[in-house]
This record gives sequence, C-alpha cells and structure tokens, in this order.
Amino acid sequence: MSTSQKITRRNFIQGVAFAGAATVLSPSAHRAFGYQSPNDRPVFATIGLRNQGWSITSKSFKFADFAALADVDANVLGANVEKTEKKQGKKPDAYKDYRKVLDRKDIDAVMIATPDHWHTKIAVEAMYAGKDVYCEKPLTLTIDEGKLIEKVVKE
Repeated sequence: MSTSQKITRRNFIQGVAFAGAATVLSPSAHRAFGYQSPNDRPVFATIGLRNQGWSITSKSFKFADFAALADVDANVLGANVEKTEKKQGKKPDAYKDYRKVLDRKDIDAVMIATPDHWHTKIAVEAMYAGKDVYCEKPLTLTIDEGKLIEKVVKE
C-alpha cells in the first residue's frame, strides 16, 4: 500500500461509524427493524396507579397512547382516568381487574406499578399475553422468581 492509500485507525472508525449511521437512519432500515412512524404510536396500559404508577404514566404521554388503566382502588382509578383524558384528549378504559387489560389485543405494552409482591405475577401474565412489559423495581423478590422471568422471556 502506498502512503497515500494508508488507512489510519481514526479514518477506519469514522468510516464504519458513518456507514452504520447511514444504515440506521435510512427509512428502509427503520422499517426492517420494526420502527413505527410517529403516526403509529404504541398503545399502552398502566396497572397500578398510585404515586409511582401515575408518575411513570404522566411522563409517557409524549411517546405512547394510553388505552387502559387498571387499579383496585376505584377512587384512584377514576381520578387517573380523568387526568389521562385531560392529558391525551381521549378517555382510557378503566379496569379494576388487570387481567381484562391483558386480554385486550390492541394494547402493545403494559407498565406495572403495583405493590412489589405483584410484579412478577403480572409481568409473567403480560408476557404470556404477548405484551411488552415495563415494571417498576424490584421485578422479582426471589431468585426463583428471577429464573421464572428469564424462562418466560426466552420462550
């Protein structure tokens, strides 16, 4: 190789980064990796709406639409349905039983903010229902629960 054709480490890394960025930023790459257009926003539900549940829900309106909210406390549920309607302009469905949320085919993902001992049970049921899951920590309370989550994720 002549000196005019030598490639430095810096030039190589810049070239690789540029090629990678071009691939990721191209519209066809977005479709290939399952990218949704901003017009196709994901549909979420929140299970558990006290304090932290509402906190994560209220911060998520910018990237998701909420079709359903679930909480066993009717007062908390009603108040958060009203707040959600004001924030997104559309009233979400309200459920006291989270399993009815998981039965819905139109919901892409659930956010779980229930008391800690419910996290694993609801997360596993949500994954079996084909939902993506965001769960407040701790996701599990025991090693066995952690192994169960790992097993379900791999299925």
